[in-house]
Amino acid sequence: TKTFINLSEHMKENINRLNKQAFIDSMTQVKNKAAFTEYVNRLQSRVENGSCERYAIGIFDCNDLKKINDEFGHDKGDIYLKTASRTIKVVFRDQQVFRIGGDEFAIILENDDCYNIESLTRMFDNYVNKINVEVSNSWEKVNVAYGIALYDKENDRDVDEVVRRADKYMYDDKRRRKNNNSNGETI
Repeated sequence: TKTFINLSEHMKENINRLNKQAFIDSMTQVKNKAAFTEYVNRLQSRVENGSCERYAIGIFDCNDLKKINDEFGHDKGDIYLKTASRTIKVVFRDQQVFRIGGDEFAIILENDDCYNIESLTRMFDNYVNKINVEVSNSWEKVNVAYGIALYDKENDRDVDEVVRRADKYMYDDKRRRKNNNSNGETI
């Protein structure tokens, strides 16, 4: 029996390690695109069976990653991405944050967090401003465009539609930030 218990524990450790490799982004330590896709599929099933009526999805895009990589090197770009992901995690909680592309992150909010989107985004903006005031190097700053879409039971056919709307809102925010920056305002 002792050998069986040791083997069982060893197997559990290996499964946990493989799951982490399969679903965690190694650089930022948030969940990855595969984990996001799996979560979205489970969310879609819950919406269809009526066990989830309220959720929101946010898409975040790190501005100027290519510029930082080109000017300062990829190690500084990595620092930039880690800082951005840490900032998102602090405000929106680690278990709901996903890295879905090179410089893109997503969040999924459920339950009470859906009622607090405005306060969460205000908290995020304040936290970003605090970081950006305290650091001087561009790769240490957080320059993130984002959009968050709340599920609309009457109009959204599926979870992917909410993701697309959040993505659209993020690009609207990116344009707004770019326009403000070209007018001499700081973003």
